[in-house]
Amino acid sequence: MNKLEAKNVNVFYGAIKPNTVTAFIGPSGCGKSTFLRLFNRMNDYIDVFRMNGIISIDGKDIYDKNIRVEELRKQIGMVFQKPNPFPKSIYENVVYGLRIQGIKDKKILDETVETALQQAALWEEVKDKLKDSALALSGGQQQRLCIARTLAVQPTVILMDEPASALDPISTAKIEDLIYKLKSKYTIVIVTHNMQQAGRISDKTAFFYMGEMVEFDDTKIIFTNPKQERTLNYVTGRFG
Repeated sequence: MNKLEAKNVNVFYGAIKPNTVTAFIGPSGCGKSTFLRLFNRMNDYIDVFRMNGIISIDGKDIYDKNIRVEELRKQIGMVFQKPNPFPKSIYENVVYGLRIQGIKDKKILDETVETALQQAALWEEVKDKLKDSALALSGGQQQRLCIARTLAVQPTVILMDEPASALDPISTAKIEDLIYKLKSKYTIVIVTHNMQQAGRISDKTAFFYMGEMVEFDDTKIIFTNPKQERTLNYVTGRFG
């Protein structure tokens, strides 16, 4: 007999609109990051992973057997909790995805580097040291570089798993400002433990608890007039 077993596990979720920021909030271990990683199939690397239901982007089921996962991950970029620049130059970090695609044209690469770094609000800080190691940058700069690296392959959706949790308050403010600006061109989904951050930057918020999505609504409603008592208890600090 199995000690622990999960069967018929389902996730039910509404639609995420284009050019919005959606925040996932909830206590540690409640399923936020696991759910986030369903959107670009990062959970595929877990041997025992299975999923029921349908997750689609632009009307296409991303778990369809004919979907090419590599192409999907170009469309749906991912920024992780801790900055993870490659031990390469700033320039080579940004063009990494393009080189994998076989793009060698220097003009295209140069233009992409400038555009992506400008979008990530990093260009003015690093434009004269593109050949320097990315590892010499501060933590906040490294995270913005990782965002630039994601933007360089022109995704339409950006997933962010607590992108500012390892950063100081000034760097966190820069990341939040950047997220707010990026939503004009991208659809962004962010996991955050920081409820104030969710309130500042998101249009929609989903509250997770014990592996269940309890409530999903406009951020203002979640924080001021939630429908579920568990949501109210969490956002008012009664647990979590």
